[in-house]
Amino acid sequence: MEQQGKRPIKKEEFRLFIDALDEKSRRIFWHFRYHGHVRLAELTELINASNNMEVLYRLREVINPLAVSILGRPLVDFCESRIDRVTGNKVLFHWWLLDFTEDNQPQTDIGGKPTLDLFDEDDHILIISEVSPALIVSDRVKVEQRQGILSIRLDKLR
Repeated sequence: MEQQGKRPIKKEEFRLFIDALDEKSRRIFWHFRYHGHVRLAELTELINASNNMEVLYRLREVINPLAVSILGRPLVDFCESRIDRVTGNKVLFHWWLLDFTEDNQPQTDIGGKPTLDLFDEDDHILIISEVSPALIVSDRVKVEQRQGILSIRLDKLR
């Protein structure tokens, strides 16, 4: 469970952690960052794993040990029952991302560059970037591709 009083995650540590993860483990981590908590079966489907044990291995033997060695603490935990702070609903049998409350967001803007990840899937490309929680963008997207350069534009709403 989350503990109060933990030091914030430094941007350099966060980047080291992300860079140390393999592609499937990064996908799992970003899914946690977006949703906060998730069922094991959803993660199995997300990475197209052959079974739940592959995902459990990544959670217990890849993601958490790397988090402990780089950030000083694990980042995911299984809870039989927990209240979702966003919705107020009781959530049963989910894995939860720890340490990423509003009070403890890592400073992910490194040298003027946001933390960005790209996943080249069979039938699509997924681009994930962290932005300030205060930033709200339009759902209208302008995508251009020229000479191997991909440009994606989102207008800010505030």
